[in-house]
Amino acid sequence: MNRKKLLYAAIIAVVAGGCSKKNDNPTAAITNKQVITDFVNTVAQPQYAQLQQTAERLNAAVQTLNGAANAANLEATRTAWRDMRSVWEQCEGFLLGPVSDDNYDPNMDTWPVDYHQLDSFIGNSPSFGVDVVQHLSQGLRGFHPLEFILWGKDGAATADSITARQKQYMVALSADLLNNATQLNNSWLATGGNFRAQVLTAGEGSTRFATRQDALLAIVAGMSDICGEVGDGKIKEPYATTDSTITESPFSHNSMSDFTNNMKGAQNVYLCAYNGSQGASLSALVAARNIALDNKIKTRFAAAIAALNNVSATFEVALHSQRTQLQNAMTAILELQETLNGDLKTYVQTYVKD
Repeated sequence: MNRKKLLYAAIIAVVAGGCSKKNDNPTAAITNKQVITDFVNTVAQPQYAQLQQTAERLNAAVQTLNGAANAANLEATRTAWRDMRSVWEQCEGFLLGPVSDDNYDPNMDTWPVDYHQLDSFIGNSPSFGVDVVQHLSQGLRGFHPLEFILWGKDGAATADSITARQKQYMVALSADLLNNATQLNNSWLATGGNFRAQVLTAGEGSTRFATRQDALLAIVAGMSDICGEVGDGKIKEPYATTDSTITESPFSHNSMSDFTNNMKGAQNVYLCAYNGSQGASLSALVAARNIALDNKIKTRFAAAIAALNNVSATFEVALHSQRTQLQNAMTAILELQETLNGDLKTYVQTYVKD
């Protein structure tokens, strides 16, 4: 082949390559609809399904502990409680729809718990069936009364110290948690309340989200709100008073894990990633037009999680011994919230036009 023919062949190859259907920049192809669809199918629905699964395992562990109160079964039940708690706290990264509308959040996770009220209720209630528990005040339902029984006021409960009445209450609390987790999951399923359809049809007939912008703004608000709840509430209020009795999970000393999982949950939403699955994300949608903003948001998520991980003591101890680290965590979380509620919200309002 002579030089002229070689040059011609090279040109043909370049043109053919340029006309290839392969997308070398997949970010550019992501649509608003894909981001919404993948939020539902990659993050929200799988996470609620896992919440139900962990609730089932917790309920089974509680039943086993009730039948055989020994140290191994108590520790297994505590682990199951922490496992469900981890999933739930990440779910708080998108508190929209039935979880708020139908009070699943406060029914499962009202705090702080008044242990004097708990002791009085356990000592005086004539019945502890789940039908009774589901009609109690929210402070007597959910994760934290169960936490109180499993760990005790000072974290010193043993299998032998759990009384017969506490066991009855424990069984009812666990069943109530399972009912709520199951109903919450069903509320999103196509075969249940089908809230997923309200999100998936945003801008296409949804009665909840008239536009796709509305849906994406609700998702952004969910991420922003949990940052505010953690940075300006869960940490700040006990920090301001050094009162360890008003922390979120004081009996198990799980509060720092709660906060970290809240941030990871919001990060999952932004990255559209959960349990190894990856979808079209808000991150990619932002990066298509403003890579600097996307990098800023990802950096601030990483900074908030790193600041929480820098607290090496339990929250109740850190309130006294690691106040600088806690202040740094609050600052990082609230800077993240400012970016989400400011720059990211503005981005969606500017560029998402359905």
